[in-house]
Amino acid sequence: MKYTVEKHSGETAYMQLYRQLREDIVSGAVPHGARLPSKRLLAEELELSVITVEHAYALLVDEGYAQARPRSGDFA
Repeated sequence: MKYTVEKHSGETAYMQLYRQLREDIVSGAVPHGARLPSKRLLAEELELSVITVEHAYALLVDEGYAQARPRSGDFA
């Protein structure tokens, strides 16, 4: 994964992740309709709790950058 979260940053972990994902979606690095990494996989790779990743994904959905599809995952 290319996402990183700095533990000692003044910004919360979920906001750091949210900003990186949003930038990739807006720039086209993650194409429209592409599946985002699974929450569990991303949490494991970044050594974060799944709840932290869920919070970042929820912000993306709330702001219209992503769609949550039940039993399918999250998509840009």
